[in-house]
Amino acid sequence: MDQMTEQHLKSPYLGAPVDQMTMPHGAFVNKLMGEAYGKRRKSKIRKIGNRITVLERFFLENSVIIEGENSVIFWDTGSNMGIGKKKYQLLRQITDKPVRAIIYSHSHYTNGARAFVPEGEEGKLIDIIGHPDIHKNCMNSGIELGPAFSRNIAQHFGMMLPRTGHDASPINYEGEDGEDKSSGYIRPTYEIKHEEELTIDGVRMQFFYSPSDANDSITLWLPDDDTVITNSILSSLPNMYTLRGQPYRDPVMWMNGIDNIRRINPTYLVPEHGEVMLTREDSYELATAYRDSIAFIYSQTIRGINKGLKPDEIAESVKLPEHLAKHPRLTETYLELKHHVKGVYSGLIGWFSMDAADINPVPRKIRAQKLIQGFGGIDKVVNSAKESLVNKEYAWAAELINYVLTIAPDYEQAKQIKADALRKMAYVTPASSSRNFYLTQAYALEGKIDFNQIPAGFSPVDEKRIGALPIVEAVRVLQYRIDPIKSAGTDAQIELHFIDKSETLGLCIRNGVAECVHHALQNPTYSLSVQSSDWYSLIFKRNDLSALLSSGRVQLTGDPQALIGILEMFE
Repeated sequence: MDQMTEQHLKSPYLGAPVDQMTMPHGAFVNKLMGEAYGKRRKSKIRKIGNRITVLERFFLENSVIIEGENSVIFWDTGSNMGIGKKKYQLLRQITDKPVRAIIYSHSHYTNGARAFVPEGEEGKLIDIIGHPDIHKNCMNSGIELGPAFSRNIAQHFGMMLPRTGHDASPINYEGEDGEDKSSGYIRPTYEIKHEEELTIDGVRMQFFYSPSDANDSITLWLPDDDTVITNSILSSLPNMYTLRGQPYRDPVMWMNGIDNIRRINPTYLVPEHGEVMLTREDSYELATAYRDSIAFIYSQTIRGINKGLKPDEIAESVKLPEHLAKHPRLTETYLELKHHVKGVYSGLIGWFSMDAADINPVPRKIRAQKLIQGFGGIDKVVNSAKESLVNKEYAWAAELINYVLTIAPDYEQAKQIKADALRKMAYVTPASSSRNFYLTQAYALEGKIDFNQIPAGFSPVDEKRIGALPIVEAVRVLQYRIDPIKSAGTDAQIELHFIDKSETLGLCIRNGVAECVHHALQNPTYSLSVQSSDWYSLIFKRNDLSALLSSGRVQLTGDPQALIGILEMFE
């Protein structure tokens, strides 16, 4: 039996049989995915004890209402204002008590807060409680890698896919069309400490740092209610790595957080996603299975590294033990196990596979030219890729046709072959994130979407969010947008006086490097007095300096044409 045939038995991307289904909104999916996300659509208001209500599966994350003597404490407000408003409506169906505090589980679900907190009441009538790193993470995520994060998040969550039909995402992550996708994030007014105990309106609580899919995650223990609420346990295989790209998610820290839950051993366990556990036995079993899946992936990746295996080899070899692989809360319906293995490998020892041939590999374009030459020309590669599609070798078809697109990126037939291969892989993958990436890139290849037109929603960087930051961040962002070719040989200093902020900053350009300084410059080449709103319009390319100068909205010392040329050095 040849190697490809062996792979057919293992991989849905190389022809292994897959049960498929059509979801109610038309999405054509792997049956495992369809059944898992079909269940998630069934929302439930679940009462725990006398004063806890879980808004279970109304949106991607669970929210929790904790009733105090005269007020309520609310856990997680959602990823945008539209979701936040709906959660607030649900709260008001349950109780008319005023909101005393908002608790952020981590930085992912902070943007619905303003729906609960009128302007000016934060820190006065209503506390916003969270990990000390939440604000830093929320603010910094859109600066250095903002454009990439926007593009990657849109693909990861299928935000550019149709809402209905075969190619629809299995689940809607950001709310319905036409709803408010803006950010209602409010900076925490109270940063909790690890193991800190608080009492709010008669509710005793203890907080624990519990890094998981975010390093600012927390776990909440309510001793009088025998309940733990946590972001350390989700509803599918732990997402130790994410395709959209994030900092390393340390498995050891993640396990430590779950072990703390096992030590508490609560009756009620409320995970960030999925169903609530209602008995001490079920809570302990879930926590143990979840931490054991992390431990297994982590330890077996290390075992493979110590054997000298490459990342791909380890990823193909690591399979969960049967009792974990069949656990209903450890399915690969969000991300795939092999992705986590590669993430752990990279987080521990970096990109190098330890094969010396990988130190200085052949450049991608030369590799493509050599392979195509070995096949006997582009036509033969194209025909082979088409044959692979017929044989259901979708992954190979996509990889093979990539060589053609590397040297002929506008070759329409090749783009369609790749799009067809990606779509087929989307229909067989068990993981929603893989499916969304496959389909979004298929649509881009077919010219149906443009990655430069990212819809509102999960974008971590836009003018509104930048405008909410200290003005220094709207200058610092240019450090990551400078074009080294256009700016080669340039040595200039721009002093920026922000009239409405009464603040002065400097931007120094030195041969391809930009530096933001937090003070006035001694001998600036240019001095620009500008309103912050006009500065935002400049860096987001909604306006240009010549128009602002003509309108009298800005004041400039220095050669205007030269400064216009310098600003054009930034993307």
